[in-house]
Amino acid sequence: MTGREASGAAPAVIVQVDRDRCIGSGMCAATAPGSLALGADGLARPVREQPTGAAGEPLTSELADAVDFCPVEALSLYGVRDGRRIDPTG
Repeated sequence: MTGREASGAAPAVIVQVDRDRCIGSGMCAATAPGSLALGADGLARPVREQPTGAAGEPLTSELADAVDFCPVEALSLYGVRDGRRIDPTG
């Protein structure tokens, strides 16, 4: 997981799913059910819609694991504060 923000809280992230790449394995939804789910089409989606400018959600170890476990690398995390892509394994 990435480092903590100055306040000690987990950094806020925006979760994005590349639905063209997703194969619907369900590993993400099983690992981070509070953040990711499989939709009616069988593909991953964030549990909460996160439009541009949204507050995001905390980067939990479960969410970081879900990104790492995706067999086709269809999940991405972006920092709310700076918009940079976050590599949870880094």
